[in-house]
Amino acid sequence: MSTDTPTRIRQVTEELVLVELSGRRVLVQASCPHRKGRLLFGYVDERNLRIRCPLHSSTFDLDSGRRTAGPACDPLRVVAVVADGSDGTDEAAALAGGAR
Repeated sequence: MSTDTPTRIRQVTEELVLVELSGRRVLVQASCPHRKGRLLFGYVDERNLRIRCPLHSSTFDLDSGRRTAGPACDPLRVVAVVADGSDGTDEAAALAGGAR
């Protein structure tokens, strides 16, 4: 699948990472629900819209957060799909501020 922007994962707060792929931007929790692996260093499957934890290969759907492979654990918290033109920082700050 060809895209204009490369897939990347960026830390936006201590609790959230921004996954950019296929013209989409998705804010998800920064650590894997299984053993708290840092998803900043995960692998993104752009074709299937999934992210895989670098520690034990738990894999999660980026739309629903549902675990699709790997050790049993809670789903990944998908916080928001970020609007085009945004870097995710404003959304992450608003969400983090609203959760406290």
